[in-house]
Amino acid sequence: MSTIFKIAALSEGGAAVAKSLGGKEVDSTTKDPRYRRLINVVEEMSIASGVPVPSIYVMEQEDGINAFAAGHSSSNATIGVTAGCLNKLSRSELQGVIAHEFSHILNGDMRLNIRMMSVLCGILMMFVAGKFILRGFGRSSSRSRSNSKEGGGAVFIIVVALALLLIGLMGSIMARIIKAALSRQREFLADASAVQFTRDPSGISGALQKIGGFSGAKIEHPRAEEASHMFFGSCYKKKLSSLFATHSPIDERIRALGFTSDQHQNMPKGSELNSGQISVGEPQSSVSSFSDSSAHGSDPERGFFEEKDLNQIGQIMADQVVVAQRIVSEIDESLISLVHQKLGALAIVYSLLISEEEQVRDDQFEIIKGSCEDEISKIFKTILDQITDMHSTEKIALLDLAVPALRRLSPEEYGQFCEIINELINIDEQVDLFEFMIQKNIRLHLDTFFGRIQLPSETIKTLSKLNHQSSVLLSAIAGFGNEDELNRIQAFKKGAAVLELYGTGKLKFLPPVNCGIGQMDEALKAFEKCVPTLKKTLLIACGKAAISDGRITSNEAEILRAIGDSIGTPIPPFVYT
Repeated sequence: MSTIFKIAALSEGGAAVAKSLGGKEVDSTTKDPRYRRLINVVEEMSIASGVPVPSIYVMEQEDGINAFAAGHSSSNATIGVTAGCLNKLSRSELQGVIAHEFSHILNGDMRLNIRMMSVLCGILMMFVAGKFILRGFGRSSSRSRSNSKEGGGAVFIIVVALALLLIGLMGSIMARIIKAALSRQREFLADASAVQFTRDPSGISGALQKIGGFSGAKIEHPRAEEASHMFFGSCYKKKLSSLFATHSPIDERIRALGFTSDQHQNMPKGSELNSGQISVGEPQSSVSSFSDSSAHGSDPERGFFEEKDLNQIGQIMADQVVVAQRIVSEIDESLISLVHQKLGALAIVYSLLISEEEQVRDDQFEIIKGSCEDEISKIFKTILDQITDMHSTEKIALLDLAVPALRRLSPEEYGQFCEIINELINIDEQVDLFEFMIQKNIRLHLDTFFGRIQLPSETIKTLSKLNHQSSVLLSAIAGFGNEDELNRIQAFKKGAAVLELYGTGKLKFLPPVNCGIGQMDEALKAFEKCVPTLKKTLLIACGKAAISDGRITSNEAEILRAIGDSIGTPIPPFVYT
């Protein structure tokens, strides 16, 4: 029962964990250089992975170097860091730590961590209940020793209490051993992933070294032990037995990254902040422009894409982090500032939906004028031309960056936002591909957050009954990327070859009339119920169809993103020219 209560208490997701540990949410409009650097790093990782930007919390009272990721899914994920993390780490070290935490988000570790936290609480409550019963019985028995009629009941109570004590004690010990073993294994994997994400092993290894050289990773908050398995470093003040330790020794983790502990002895101590060298913006690297279409000898509306990139679905690679940095660098600073504000984020999302057709555009202007408060309308008019001229990939990035600000809407404000979105989309009685993608993004990342929908359980473990749905999606992908019929069929076959290996049976290429937006929507509802491995397989198959010509168009990137958002599988940005 206590497990159920704990799960209910944590239903808010990662924010509940962060608040329980004394964390305070970072205001995305802050000017504090420490916070701005943290926000920039988190946003880069989010865009690179296709994961919505998590809520960011800071434990300002904690001087140790530590961090955690918590939540039931990427839609309500939270990244928490200590003040020590902000004050004592360089940008590359902070990036290594954040990449480590994003690995936990992408690999589904967060849900397991929260469930483990709830179960451990339930087991511990059994021990506490037994102790409470014995203590209460001891007091009552001292007042009624002369009443022999209560003897049988007293024995029963003692037996029950002792049983609860024993079960709680043994269960707690076993659960802690299991928790520690799982945590150590996942931490090694997350360390390795951080290196893969950043292509800079010195970042995370430097952070680990500083944990050993400064105040460690200890967390002073009294509830830290409950979440010990979630942290980047061991939160305990004293060294635990290896059997119960949730984290391997620092030296062992550094060696696993290919370093020896003495290789970092000469590294600069202190932080960029303390030495006046804090870098708030992008790291020093070559960041080319989207307008530079000669980067791959390609058309400005087409992106270079290789088959090996398909393996990046569901993870972050160093190349994608560079792409994310480039995307953000191309967006005007005024828009970056606005997207972090609630009213600015609303105006930006509305601007993304404005049609190029004059009559439809005029009707949409009337909707904005009649439904939005004056400040939103004013921002909308100011930014519309900028938004209209943006590259599709930058628009998708802005949509992702708007999510944290939109989460701060009240339920009533969010309801009005959804009504306006639907009016803007349906004004011309049709849904285009970009509008479809925005609908799916909002459904996954905001409707679930506000409790308007619940995602279905992942119960389908085989594609054998999804033959038609697979044909619809692959035919749609092939159609959006190719005008020639033969090229469409060839693209379809490349994707079908992947799914047929996973048991769909022979797939059939469908004409455009049978695989439009409506048919795609119905097909995706079935794939929502698939287990994660099948969802990733679907995205890989769709990617194969999209890159049949070795390149990917904006339309193909948008449809891939729409499919990923529909089935809850992050997909990185692939259009970069």
